[in-house]
Amino acid sequence: MEESDRKAWIRYVPPRWIWQGAAICAVPSEVSRAMLRGWHAHNGVSLGNPRLGFVCTGQAVDGQPGLEGYYLEHDHDLSPEERLRFSPGEEAPPFDPARAPRVEGAEWPPERLAKVVRNYAMDYVRGLLPELVATFGPAEARALGGAAGTLIGMQYYAETAPLLGVTAPTAAQFAAYLVAFGDAQGDTVRATAAGDAWIVTQTSWRLMEGVAPLHPAVFDAWNALWEGALAVHDRRLALVVERRLDWGDDAFVWRVRPRAPRRS
Repeated sequence: MEESDRKAWIRYVPPRWIWQGAAICAVPSEVSRAMLRGWHAHNGVSLGNPRLGFVCTGQAVDGQPGLEGYYLEHDHDLSPEERLRFSPGEEAPPFDPARAPRVEGAEWPPERLAKVVRNYAMDYVRGLLPELVATFGPAEARALGGAAGTLIGMQYYAETAPLLGVTAPTAAQFAAYLVAFGDAQGDTVRATAAGDAWIVTQTSWRLMEGVAPLHPAVFDAWNALWEGALAVHDRRLALVVERRLDWGDDAFVWRVRPRAPRRS
C-alpha cells in the first residue's frame, strides 16, 4: 500500500504459509524478528539504497492480526541498527487491489513466474545451510540440517512423487525422481542403468552456485532430503554418494541400489 514516494506498507494476512497450520503456535517472536532483520531490513542494502529501512507495526506470532509494516526511505544512510524499527501503535491503511503493483504481460509469462517462485524457495535453503554451519559448527549443523532434511524429504515425498510422474517403488523410478528434481532446480542431471542399480549424475549445483567457501556439511544436510524421500519411496533401497562437486569432483554421483539385508 503506497503512501508516498518514500513510504510503502506491506501486510501478510494469516494464515502464514511459511508456518502452515498449527506450526505457527511454536514460532517465538524472536524468530519472526530475526526474519525481518535478515530480509526486510536488508532490502535497502540488496537494492543499493542505504537509506531504505523497515518499520514493523505488528507480528502475527505476537497475536496481532498479521505481520505488517512499512518501508521508509530516510534522509540519511542507515546503520545496521537503524534498518529495523518496531512501532506497534501504527496501523496499515486499507489494501486497494487496483493500486497494488503487478507483474504481468509479455515480459512475465507463466514460465518466468514459475521460476521466480522456484528461486524464492531455493534461496531459503541457499542462505540457511551455510549459515547453519557458521552458527553451530559443522558437526551440529550436519546433525540439525540432516535431521530436518530427512524429515522434509519423508513428509513431502507422497506429495511430490505424483507431480514428477513417479508411480512405482523401484530404483529406476527414484532415479527418475532425482532427475526431475534436478531439472526443476535448473541443473543438468541424467540417470543410467547399472545392473540392479541406477546411477544418477548431476554436473552442476545451481542451489549453491557462487557460495564459497562451502563446508562439506552443507551437502550432507541437503542430501538428507533425498535420503528421507527414498525412505518412503522404498526403505529397502539405499542411496550411495560416489562423487561430489563440493569435493572437487566433476559431478555429484549417486547410486540407487538394493540395500544389503540386515542381520536378524
